[in-house]
Amino acid sequence: MASARRFALPLLGLLSVFAFVRGDPNVAAVNKICNGDSYESSDPYADSVSYVLEDMATVTANRPGYDYYTHSPYAEATAYGHAFCDSSLSYTDCATCVSHAKSRIVNECGKRMGVQMQLQHCKMRYENYQFSE
Repeated sequence: MASARRFALPLLGLLSVFAFVRGDPNVAAVNKICNGDSYESSDPYADSVSYVLEDMATVTANRPGYDYYTHSPYAEATAYGHAFCDSSLSYTDCATCVSHAKSRIVNECGKRMGVQMQLQHCKMRYENYQFSE
């Protein structure tokens, strides 16, 4: 019985360290900028924004370094986007974080010409002009 306790306590301590280190990504907002100009749902730019947001949400975690630039394929009203995650995140946590960023963009800055949403572990941005960081 004494030898079982001798191994159980260190094992319990080790498991609690792993439980503490591993967790969901921190999706708390750090910074948000919603452009003052907006577009209408019927505007061709609306399709471009939808395309870019969905593309970033589904592709970013699959990119090396979790760093992804994209643009919509619609020439009449192109949207440009960039998303990235903290490189310490797992694939799943990066995908979760950019999904949260996309949801916050839609809910908090709906129909804006450009948005920058920075969460603790990821960032997502779209604009109606080409940019780089």
